[in-house]
Amino acid sequence: MRRKIWNILYIILAAAILIPAALDFLRTQSYSDSIPSGFREAYVTSVSDGDTIRLSDGTAVRLIGVNTPETSGEIELYGAEAKAYTKMMLEGRKVYLEKDTSETDAYGRLLRYVWLELPDKVNDEAIDEHLFNALLAAEGHAQPYEFPPDTRYAERIMDLARTARDAGKGLWGISRQGTTKGTYVP
Repeated sequence: MRRKIWNILYIILAAAILIPAALDFLRTQSYSDSIPSGFREAYVTSVSDGDTIRLSDGTAVRLIGVNTPETSGEIELYGAEAKAYTKMMLEGRKVYLEKDTSETDAYGRLLRYVWLELPDKVNDEAIDEHLFNALLAAEGHAQPYEFPPDTRYAERIMDLARTARDAGKGLWGISRQGTTKGTYVP
């Protein structure tokens, strides 16, 4: 009889330890398995420029739909601020990369949208809150820049840039002398 009681206690103890661990494992698995097609989880290790990041695997990623002032070669006005914003928001962070049409640009960099969080549904609200490419434009750190055929969010990014320009945010609030190239936002 004592042996049966001890066996039952061992089973209960094992269940108390193993069930939470199994549930945690399944929750982790279902989360990583739930990354939608077209998205990839990645870790940002460094920022090359306001619109170019480097991943933990060494891959360079050029953000689609935006252009920030340069910080290497010909240094452009507001480039340091745009790079600092990207660094603050992305460096050391897990992000989700979304491919549009093209794989890479002429320099071999991946062309991607960078999401801070996976959207449940892609709409203007999700874009405005979680798509970093759009946040760069909304905060005035980047100008809209179409990369045809990769134009999935071009219209929304253009709208956000117009609003930033009208509010004089970021690069839109600086003096126009020494301005960055291609500042036209219709």
